[in-house]
Amino acid sequence: MKLLPDYRDFDKLKLLTVVEGLLVNETPLRVGVGREPPLGSAVDIAPLRISIGGRSVPYIPGSSLKGSLRSLVESIARAQGYSIHDPWDWVAIEKEKDSLDFCFICGIFGNTYLAGHVKVYDAYPVGEPLLFVKTGVGISRDFRGVKPGILYTEEQVAPRVEWAFRMDVINIKLFPEPEEERGRLLRQLLDFLQQGMVQVGARKTIGYGLLKLVKGEYRVYEIRDGRLEVTLRGAIGGGSR
Repeated sequence: MKLLPDYRDFDKLKLLTVVEGLLVNETPLRVGVGREPPLGSAVDIAPLRISIGGRSVPYIPGSSLKGSLRSLVESIARAQGYSIHDPWDWVAIEKEKDSLDFCFICGIFGNTYLAGHVKVYDAYPVGEPLLFVKTGVGISRDFRGVKPGILYTEEQVAPRVEWAFRMDVINIKLFPEPEEERGRLLRQLLDFLQQGMVQVGARKTIGYGLLKLVKGEYRVYEIRDGRLEVTLRGAIGGGSR
């Protein structure tokens, strides 16, 4: 009889790994609010904003980051020969719920019947982010040229802005060495982040939204004598202590 891994292990906090650092957008970035600009906006297409300390600043929602990270992990797993179902494949998700045989991607990021083992927080800019406005034109697909009368303005975050990053991983061992496939995939994901190979936001096909993790660190917490204690810490890509 096949022994299924139990990814519903939230009744016990066995291990908590906190990954923190700075994300730097290597290229322009805009996580947008859609084609309808906010009331009073001076541009046609604006980035999503939040009010912090009386300032309205752009930010990267944790949901957008998590979606991009999940998509990348799925691509890595498929490249390694694993059969991965689509996140919105309701038939596959229902089968997993009935059999309790959840795929390890759902065992990382969750689905409608299983909580995720990874939390990704909103990323807020460190300091005052530099923004710029770009004017765009509409393109006629029929004539393969500029379509007259269609101009729009788009506000974007300039490259090299730093964003505070935090990701929590629950009950999956990443450090010092992973013990199962979920941990190995998350370590590969962190490698991709360090190399600046993760994209988020709009206009990915022209290279926008490229993120790189710098000054990444991790802390591993475990329950010792009834207390949550740091048992391991280190730099992402570096040594542990």
